[in-house]
Amino acid sequence: MPPRKPKSGKSSAGSKGKGKKIQTQMEKQDLELSNQDHPEYIFPMVLTSATQELFDCQADEDVTGESPYKLLEKDDIIQDIKTRAAVSDFSPVKQIVLDYPEDELLLVYDRDFTYGQSFYLVLTPEAKDRILNPPKPEIPEVFENEVVKTPEPKPWIPLGSDKEIDEEAFKESRKKLLYKFSRVRKKFGVPVCFSDRNTADAKDDYLECASYRDSRFSIKQLQRDCGIQAVPRLQSSSAQTQWKFQKNIFTQYTPRELSVEEKENILHLENLKNFCNSVTPRVLQALQQEGIMNVFFDDWKALGSAAEDGDWAGKVSEGLMLHQAFTDQKYTKDKKICSINWHPTIYGVIAVALTDKKKEQLNESVVRASFILFYTFADPSNPQLLLECPDDIFAFEFCPSDPNIIVGGCVNGQVVLWDISAHVTCLQGTQPGKKVSVNTDVCDFNQDLDDSKEHKTPIVRYCAVSALESSHKAPITDVQWLPTTFEVTRTGLPVENMYNISSQLVTCSPDCTIMFWDVRVSKPMSHSASEMRPNTDQKTPYSTPDTFKHLDRTWKPLFKVFLPKIDTSGEYAPLKFNLEHYNCNDNTGRNTEANENGDSSKVIPDYSQLSVPLAQTLNALEDVNTKLYIGTEDGEIIYTDWKLGKDDSGRMQSAKPLHCFSIHHWLVNTVQRSPFFKDIILTMGSWNFAIWKEGVMDGPIILSASSEQVCTVGCWSLSRPAVFFIGKEDGSIEVWNLLVKTSEPVQVHSNVTNAKITCIKPWTASSKQHFLAVTDDIGMVRVFEIPKTLYVPSRSESLNVKKYFELEEDRLKDFLRREELWEIQKKKAEDLKKRTELDKPVNSLVENEEVNMKEYNDYLMLEESVLKGMGLWQAPAYTQDT
Repeated sequence: MPPRKPKSGKSSAGSKGKGKKIQTQMEKQDLELSNQDHPEYIFPMVLTSATQELFDCQADEDVTGESPYKLLEKDDIIQDIKTRAAVSDFSPVKQIVLDYPEDELLLVYDRDFTYGQSFYLVLTPEAKDRILNPPKPEIPEVFENEVVKTPEPKPWIPLGSDKEIDEEAFKESRKKLLYKFSRVRKKFGVPVCFSDRNTADAKDDYLECASYRDSRFSIKQLQRDCGIQAVPRLQSSSAQTQWKFQKNIFTQYTPRELSVEEKENILHLENLKNFCNSVTPRVLQALQQEGIMNVFFDDWKALGSAAEDGDWAGKVSEGLMLHQAFTDQKYTKDKKICSINWHPTIYGVIAVALTDKKKEQLNESVVRASFILFYTFADPSNPQLLLECPDDIFAFEFCPSDPNIIVGGCVNGQVVLWDISAHVTCLQGTQPGKKVSVNTDVCDFNQDLDDSKEHKTPIVRYCAVSALESSHKAPITDVQWLPTTFEVTRTGLPVENMYNISSQLVTCSPDCTIMFWDVRVSKPMSHSASEMRPNTDQKTPYSTPDTFKHLDRTWKPLFKVFLPKIDTSGEYAPLKFNLEHYNCNDNTGRNTEANENGDSSKVIPDYSQLSVPLAQTLNALEDVNTKLYIGTEDGEIIYTDWKLGKDDSGRMQSAKPLHCFSIHHWLVNTVQRSPFFKDIILTMGSWNFAIWKEGVMDGPIILSASSEQVCTVGCWSLSRPAVFFIGKEDGSIEVWNLLVKTSEPVQVHSNVTNAKITCIKPWTASSKQHFLAVTDDIGMVRVFEIPKTLYVPSRSESLNVKKYFELEEDRLKDFLRREELWEIQKKKAEDLKKRTELDKPVNSLVENEEVNMKEYNDYLMLEESVLKGMGLWQAPAYTQDT
């Protein structure tokens, strides 16, 4: 059989120099193999996958450990050597093949690498016959007087399999259940008589332990062994019954048809003819009406835009509709999504941060690289951009001034900065209906050197990372940019932002600190700012942007805020925080003129050219709210001031929090301010949520009841002030509307995902298209389209919600006033009771004994009279002489 043409169109036989080099390598390989210990009649060799496919000797497919032999035609081998020359795997045995006397050579698959390689070629016909037809072993004769000795077992030498056996062995991890059976003592020793009894007659004597499906556990069935039989016709049917106890069962039905004679008899029945004649006019009338007009036409949708101006509260609510799903098994395997953000300017681009699950759930010791993945609507299965991270990222955020700048917080406590300016075209090129001239040198710099067209995702390296010794000592759980309207000094004093650019950020961590950072060049390094300007002409796709080169490995926080406990020693461990975004009325920044002129290219700042101004040259802002809400890992909500104050010794230190409320029983996962009311904050943790109003320091104005499932995340709606979303541990999503129901959600979507929901992020694509991104614990991203009933506000919804919050505030104040009044009344009653007890005369010991004896004698007289009335009185045995 002639060998098949190889798939690759390239051949190395045309290059003489290359052929000599490969031949020299083959000679070295032959020399190395000749030094190994193997019989002279075989030649160990390595066959590439292409050679195995040409000669139909693919390992574990054509040849296996049970059938390792393959006869190769001599002419096919010679033809392969001529075609591929030195590239052929048979070139080292070329002369042996030419001198071989027979037409077929034997190739043996060495699965256990007995002679060092996966295959070996038999060089002589005698060896081929001996291998194919091995001689039968001679059975030794055993004499009668000969004693057969049992061979002694050799000691077992473990090579690592004992560890695998121990890992796979079943070990009991919980205590065994103890059942105790007892019977009445009077039945001990009584003879027992057994007899047959019908369980239907005596149901109390029969206890049935029927299996049922426990809703608290969900065990995924990986494999099921069941029998299937093919039948010519299948039919599915159902009934309106509920089967409580589910079990695996199958039923096969055989259709029963009428005979030809029975069919003819039915067709000639008079009842059938009368029925057809009676229903024919009605059927013709229905068909005529269907032809004239569509009876299934929706008149409500035909109203068009006129219905959008009305109140949507009276319409039937629609649920969330799945729009897109993103997944990638290469990067999301054994990882969970802990943070998600929509791109601020590019349509349909979403970024997710991945972290490894618990180490005990992973069976691999190799640490994998950490990335932030960018997905687009155009290609949901492949990420379009990867941000390389020094460690797993818990939280990240886009810069409000420049969306190409991204900040992230690592698990090891470091703060990381990225600049994706050179790769924006890769994300913009995926937008529908938009043609962008993509620079292939930038986007496909990971492409192989050959002519392969396989797409490779570009990887962006981080620009700067904070100094490890100055960073957090625990994972960074939240990060936020300060708004463009103000900045802070090293003491936390808010001052005006002369550049009108977001250049400072805030991070928090369970190490009991909140840190403020500045990304600009400090004063001592401002003279070398021109030298650190990136050279775009000499920049290569593999280079790192020099935007934050001045911060790399030397970045330190501007100042730290500690959170000491109010009443006791120790500190609070923050997880989430939220600060008020200050809105400046007289914005005099230089970038405002660029916005008015419409030149958006001038607005994007160059952070390598910015320097930190002197605090003395900036005007202090008195109307900036320096208070922030913080959620801790113990379920507490803290209200504190980030400004530093002087202690008795004159040192700057953090002040104690103003208030602390233990509302949630577990980790606080959400602290979010309402996009419509700057003084309304939503917090969530454990089994409930709370809504706070800044300025009301007596507690939350709204506190939900405890739910059955843990609330893992929550967020406000971007278009409706009364609507917010809650993600649960069981994979469900609740939609709450404060104007419709306050004690339960208006919608519950229980089939969103089978895993725990980790993040929820809404996004407004247009006035008629709103999305909700939902991530889970198994690395899956689902984008739902929000229906019109959930993003179109009702009439005066903002005013009604504001009035509702005011009523709840008054209710809270009234409850606290009543509680204070109850405490006063209770205290007065206790004081009155104490005074009355003090006013009572104190009797002596003799007087108390006389009173007790009198009461005892009265009791004896009463007992005697009662017993005499019942005829049970017995006189004393003796009477005392008087």
